[in-house]
Amino acid sequence: MLLSFTPNPAIDRVLIVPGFRSAEVCRVAERRDAAGGKGLNVVRVARTLGAPVRACAPLAGDTGRRIAALAAAEGIDARWHWLAEGESRICLLVLDPQVPDTLVINEPGPSLAAADWVALEALVRAEAAHATAFAASGSLLPGAPVARFVALLEALCADRPVFLDTSGGALSAALDLPLALLKVNAHELGDALGRAIATPEDARSAAALVRTRGPAMVIVTLGKAGAVAVGPDGAWWARPPEVRLISPVGSGDALLAGAATALMQGHGLVEALRLGVACGAANTLTIGAGVVRPEDVAALYAAVVLTRV
Repeated sequence: MLLSFTPNPAIDRVLIVPGFRSAEVCRVAERRDAAGGKGLNVVRVARTLGAPVRACAPLAGDTGRRIAALAAAEGIDARWHWLAEGESRICLLVLDPQVPDTLVINEPGPSLAAADWVALEALVRAEAAHATAFAASGSLLPGAPVARFVALLEALCADRPVFLDTSGGALSAALDLPLALLKVNAHELGDALGRAIATPEDARSAAALVRTRGPAMVIVTLGKAGAVAVGPDGAWWARPPEVRLISPVGSGDALLAGAATALMQGHGLVEALRLGVACGAANTLTIGAGVVRPEDVAALYAAVVLTRV
């Protein structure tokens, strides 16, 4: 079982608003709410792929109760820590399906008190004891102790593969951990390393550098250009076929879910990269983050182009 930890969950509220970029007054054609945050998107895709997976996250207030209800309505197996104060966040995604064009507005989330971190860490440790793999995805709540988050990841690495997708200070602090897989986009990794990552060769070089510090495998995503993976057996660039995208939001989470599922099934880095890129591309074909159709994944998997770099 994969335990997927979302440090800062949200309601993902999708507003479908035709022509919103060029209008001063817009009308919403449709609203869709889902339990969101990067780790919950991972859960959604992993479930679609048939992997056993459980969500774990902190929630707060009426928004948190709505997130829990939305997750339950989807049939997501979840364990929550309820914060004493504050409100979980809402992330607003405004989509024009005709362009396509997506505007993303993310709230920061509630502040995390020291006592809440202690309880949240205890919950994660208890749930991870029943998991064969652990994934942590997304930003930390305001006030979350980066050093203790990294120490938690390091402790979990001792007994199971740990897959990480984060950014900012948490990413910089985690680069020396013995992770099974670090998945990161080019911009986030470039910020952490203080260098530009614009090409597959840039991504290969940066990922190879990071591997010397701790992670066994590194996947660097490059948007429409696919992703580069570096591991013990070398470096590979995977490119998806050109698709008519609807929204790219959540595609990085879908990629991590696909790669983690392949690795949990005993496959190597190349297979993990291929399935991950197929899932990331499949996510762009639907409305909603972390939503993929099995038939899209299968078709895109067969069309992914792999090149050694």
